[in-house]
Formats: sequence, C-alpha cells, structure tokens
Amino acid sequence: MRLLYTFFLFLLSTPLVKAQATGTVNYDNLGLSFTIPDGWVGQETQIGYLMGSNTVPGMVLLIPHDQPYTVSEIENQLKAGIQDMNGTNLQLASDITTFGNGAGGEFSGTMESQPVKAFIIGVQNPHGNGLSIVAVTTPEHFGAQYQSLAQEVMGDVVFSKVAQNTASQNASKGESIEEWKAWMQNVKLTYMESYSSISSGVSGMTGGGYSFSKEIDLCGEGYFKYYGNSSISIGSDVSSGLSGSSNRGNGTWDIRRSSNGHPELVLNFNNGNSTSYVLTYEDTELYLDGTRYFRTFKGDYAPSCP
Repeated sequence: MRLLYTFFLFLLSTPLVKAQATGTVNYDNLGLSFTIPDGWVGQETQIGYLMGSNTVPGMVLLIPHDQPYTVSEIENQLKAGIQDMNGTNLQLASDITTFGNGAGGEFSGTMESQPVKAFIIGVQNPHGNGLSIVAVTTPEHFGAQYQSLAQEVMGDVVFSKVAQNTASQNASKGESIEEWKAWMQNVKLTYMESYSSISSGVSGMTGGGYSFSKEIDLCGEGYFKYYGNSSISIGSDVSSGLSGSSNRGNGTWDIRRSSNGHPELVLNFNNGNSTSYVLTYEDTELYLDGTRYFRTFKGDYAPSCP
C-alpha cells in the first residue's frame, strides 16, 4: 500500500521535534492546514504530524502521500493492505467508505508485531500530494470513536495552492554533486527521537508514544549500513516494548540532483526499495529533508567501514 508504506518505514526512522501544540496548524509552504482535536496535543515529525491524548488511548498520525492519488487509487491501495518486514501487517477489516475527496476503512493486524486496530482515511489533494489520517490503538480500546476521530481531523484539513516561489526550499543548489559525494563518504549520520502522551487512570495507562534511534553509515565503497532501535506503545494498559531492528549492509547509496535541482541522498535497499532525502547545510548543521542529522567520522562515532 504505497501511499502509507513510507509511514511505516519512517515511523522507525524519524526524529520528533518541536513543542506540543494545540489548535490550528498551518504549513503555508505546503498549502496545508488542519486543526488538532480538543483535548489532544500534537508534534511535528519528519514524515508528518503526530497527535496524542492523555485520556484517549492511541495516536492519530497525518502522513503526506508520496505522490498525487485520486480517490479511486486510494480505494485500491486500501484494499491491498499494508505489509513490511518490521512486523507490520494491516489488512482491511470493513467495507470502504468514501468521504467526498477521500476514502477510508477499518484495519486490523499488527504494527511492529504489536496487535493494533486502526481507522485510516486517504485524502485527495486537488493541488498536489494528499495525505493519510491514521487513528490507531490496541484492539481492546478500538471502537467507533476512532472513525469519528479520523473524520473529525479530515473535516478540518484545508488544502490550498502553493505559490511557486515557496513550493520548495532554496537548498544548497550551488554545491556540485561530486563535492557532496566526497563530503558524505565514510561518515556516520545519526539522530534520535521520542514521543509520549501517557497518563494514569483507574483503567491503567492511556495515550501512546514511541522512541527511536538511527544511524546510517555511508561507506566510501558505495554501500551503506543501517542500525536502528525502536519501540512503540499505542494505548496499552501495559507498555509494550517492541523488537528493534539492526541491519547491516542494507544496500548502496548515491547523491544526485532532485527534480527541483537540490542535492539528495538516495538509499537503494537490497530488497528493491529505495528512499531519498534532500540535503541542506545551514549554519554548520546538516539536514536531511529538513531534519538535522549529526555527521561524524572518527573515534567512537566513526562509521563501520573498512
């Protein structure tokens, strides 16, 4: 299920961010605004926006699509379900319901091997890439309120056309690709994140959260190594520690120009998947898709390369 696959890949590889927010959230450069439901708080992540409550178990995630999709295409992808190699297997467990410029349904299965149920709505954007709204919790807490919650969030989403001069970052267009390749080889890229929205009550713990750490070693021979560790808790009465992942020799890397002219790091995984990150360097700090990474190359923080 392509429009959501990147979410389950990046949920294990994205840093969390900024102070928790309430009310309306605006991204003028993306042509997007939405409202956080009453009683919920939100935080931005690299892959979208995550919201949690201290009284309602689970999380709501807004995940941008990787390309424009019609409502019909969204329906087909909902039918296909979501699987990955990290213990995520979600299958459609209800009829698909259309909601004007979107479609959604109830899903059941596992996320990182933890049993979950979710209501997922994919929303078409008339001006570009749409998004998916994922209201997810453990099976014992799931009910009709999660469809209502996803619909409430959808009802407050507003898409608008982005002016051409703000549609993309002015990101390091001057540096040559060869200079970027030389600067990025034999280095370790690192970031870490965590999120929690949990409170104690008579029925136990509610809310949800996750933690994550990730390292990418970019070796001079052209291959990369990935090391990751993650855990997710989604509204369970007992916190669930999920198995992390640790992969070595995941594939090859390269740096090229994106369609907008920006340098981007491309990771081609051995299993045929690939992902890319726009590279920027501002005030002595390295950013991948707008998220800061630490770049190190010696001592205890050297990459694991020959």
